[in-house]
Parts: sequence; structure tokens; C-alpha cells
Amino acid sequence: MGYASPILFHGPAARDAAMAIVPSLGRQLREPFGDNGLKIAESREIIDLMNNTPVGDSPGVIVMGPMDRAMQVATDVLLKSIEEFDEQIVRPVLWAHDEAEVSSTIRSRCLRRWCPGTVEVDEDLLDTARGVVEAALSGDVAAVIEGLREEDPREILVAAAAALRERGVGDATEALWEGLRAALSVRNPTATEALAAFL
Repeated sequence: MGYASPILFHGPAARDAAMAIVPSLGRQLREPFGDNGLKIAESREIIDLMNNTPVGDSPGVIVMGPMDRAMQVATDVLLKSIEEFDEQIVRPVLWAHDEAEVSSTIRSRCLRRWCPGTVEVDEDLLDTARGVVEAALSGDVAAVIEGLREEDPREILVAAAAALRERGVGDATEALWEGLRAALSVRNPTATEALAAFL
């Protein structure tokens, strides 16, 4: 299996997807890094692991994330190692809740994979999210804005992922997910901002 670039899983089920791919890439060298926010000391440990040949026949795998909550200085320390790793020795796997919050220099070095996954969502919140998704699909920007303002942005984003999953995941739903995420990055989106997010 070729592994020229690290993979960055992003979305509500990103961590689960990152952990699920490990056996197909090699063997996990240790518990995932950064579950409480990646720190400089952890980045240095990652670099040490990436520069040492692990014992065994298969490459080592290092899971790290959420990269959208990592300290900037911690991600800066990792750049060269993530860019110039030897896939025969170690393979980095990254994950994030929100790809847009990951350092652009990290994103540019990774293959990105959207992971809507399966999450438990309150039924009322899911109904609101279904309304937002339907409004977005039909181009009703006013209804999208109203739906986005009703709930906590992160909660509605997770619920929207569940609503999209009900419709079947594909290029159209991934594009819609990105539109919702972009719209929710604005605290109180205007019609113009919400519309721009879906174009």
C-alpha cells in the first residue's frame, strides 16, 4: 500500500476512522497523541518515534489529534517530520473535528478524508438539522440562517452530519457539509454569508 502523504481524517467520526485504518497501515506504536490537545512535549515524542526504526517487520503507525485543537507551536514542530517521513519506518495518521481549524501548513501536507460517521443526536436537534439540510438543498437561504441561529453551532454541525448521513454520503453531501461548516464559522451569518457558503 502506497503511503506518500499522511492522512488527515476530519469530521464527527474522524478519531474512529483514524483508529480503524491503523491495522491496514502497520502496527500502532503507542496510544494516540493529543486527545487533550497536542502539546510541544508530545510533538517532540512523535518526532523521536518517527526518526527511530521500530522493532518488527511492519511499519509503525502514529495517531495524533485532534489537530484542530493542537497548540500552533506544537504543529509547527511537526511540519518537517510530517512532510519527510519514511513510509517504510513509520506512518503518521492525523485527525480533526473541523478541518478548517487545522493549520494550513499541516493540511497542505495531508490527504484529507471526510468522516461523518455515526453519532447519537438528540431527536429535536436532528429535526432542526434536517430542516437546515433540506433548506440548503432547496436553496432557501433564509431558512438555513434561521436554522443555524436556533442551536449551538457545534451541536447543529454534528446533527447536520447525521442528517446528511441519512441521505447517503457522496460528493453532494460532502459539499453541503463544507457549506454548513463554513456558514457556522460566522457567529450570526447574514444572508450573503450563508449564501456564499453554499456556492
